[in-house]
Amino acid sequence: MTPTTDHPRGASVSPPAKLVIERRVRPGREREFEVWVRALIHSASAANAHEGSSVLDAGGGEYFVLVRFASPEALDRWRESDEVVALSADGDTLSTAVDWPIVRSGLETWFTAPGHRSRVAPRWKMALVTWCALMPQVLLLSVVMPEGIPLVLGVGLTTAISVSMLTWVVMPRLTALLAGWLFSPDQEGARAVRA
Repeated sequence: MTPTTDHPRGASVSPPAKLVIERRVRPGREREFEVWVRALIHSASAANAHEGSSVLDAGGGEYFVLVRFASPEALDRWRESDEVVALSADGDTLSTAVDWPIVRSGLETWFTAPGHRSRVAPRWKMALVTWCALMPQVLLLSVVMPEGIPLVLGVGLTTAISVSMLTWVVMPRLTALLAGWLFSPDQEGARAVRA
């Protein structure tokens, strides 16, 4: 879906929002739970402004479902739909909520430990991982960008490509890969989740 640009001047545009749902499957209901998760993800995928979903199996019957929307408003519309309300009720018969669903927006969505609503990675780790993800892209793009391209166009293309790559490709994978370090045991209450 292409973002719209029909916002009045000065109006703020909402940042993306991610819903993190932590569930513990009731014994013997594993297959039904998997069908339920697929239905929930399918519902999100069909909704307007959906940007992606992931399911993390933390082991021991504990799962994290992550759903990302273009804005908190789009996420709220999906969550309040009759279909999702019914799916949530069905999910309660198959599993128990380990924590309240968490809604995050902005940079913190990449650096939030699933299952710990107030636990985000330390800012210095966020900055270091973001720099490590961004620097190679900017370096590569500066090499492949055609010579003689106007400065504004070159910077615009470089930032658009880098931000898109960070948002949808690099950061989700990099934070999953580095979860053990980002949310290391030395941080009280934090734990790594294997993707």
